[in-house]
Amino acid sequence: MATAARLLNKQHKDVLDLNFGCPAKKVVKKCGGSALLADVPLLEKIVRDVMAASDAPVTAKIRTGWDDGSVNYREVGLLLQEAGVPWVTMHGRTRAQKYTGVANWDHIADLVEALDIPVIGNGDVVDGAGYERMTRHTRCHGVMVGRGAIGNPWIFARMRAVDEGVPPPVIDFAEMCRVTIDHIRLEVALRGEKTGGYVVRKHIAKCFKGYRGAAHLRRRLFSTEDPEAMIATLEEAAAAGDPRVPDESALPPVGEG
Repeated sequence: MATAARLLNKQHKDVLDLNFGCPAKKVVKKCGGSALLADVPLLEKIVRDVMAASDAPVTAKIRTGWDDGSVNYREVGLLLQEAGVPWVTMHGRTRAQKYTGVANWDHIADLVEALDIPVIGNGDVVDGAGYERMTRHTRCHGVMVGRGAIGNPWIFARMRAVDEGVPPPVIDFAEMCRVTIDHIRLEVALRGEKTGGYVVRKHIAKCFKGYRGAAHLRRRLFSTEDPEAMIATLEEAAAAGDPRVPDESALPPVGEG
C-alpha cells in the first residue's frame, strides 16, 4: 500500500481514501476492505505506512464493524483520528450485513460525538429527503453517496437543493437521455468500447425507471453491444420526448446507498 501511495504521488492526487468498508467477498478473502476491521493492528499499520509515503492527505472509510458481535467503529475511528487522518467516512452497517437491512444512523451519530475530526455519513441516502434526514439525525459533516447514485446522478443536485433551501430540480426525459449519452461516451473513453458498453448497462437499467415506455427503451438499448447504436437509440428517444417525470418512488430503494 505504501508503494502504491508513492506511485500515486507522481499523479498529484488531492486525497487518498483508504476503503476499509468494502464488503465484497473477493476483496475480503484477500484480507482487504472491511476484513481489516477484524484486524485493527494491521489496519493501523496500513494507515500509518500510507500516510508516511503519501504527499496527499490520507482519509479512510469504515463500517460499524465486522459483525454484530464485533462492532468497533469507535475504536477504529479514534485510532484513525490519532493517526492524523483529516476525516473519516462511515457506512452504517457491519460487513456481515453487506447491503441488507437498514443502515444504523445512530452509530454514525455516536461517531460524530466521539471524534474531533469530521465524520462523513454513508448508507441509505438515495434522494434529497434522505440526505436531509441523515444530516439532521447524525449531525454528520457531510454525506457520501455510493450505490444510491447508480442510475440517479441527479441525487447530488437534489442534495444541493436541500442545502440551498430551494425546490429540487425536475429532470426531464430529454435531459436524462443526454446525460446517459455523455456517460456512455465517458465509459468508452475510459474503458474501451466493449467494457465501457457493458459497464454502463447497470446504470441504464435504473436511469429510466418510472418513465412510460422505459421497458421498451431498455430492451432496445440492451439488444446491442455497440455504444454508438445505444447513443443513436437515446438520441431518437430524446427527440420523440416523454412527458412523464418520475416521482421519488422511481428512485433506487433504500439499502443501496
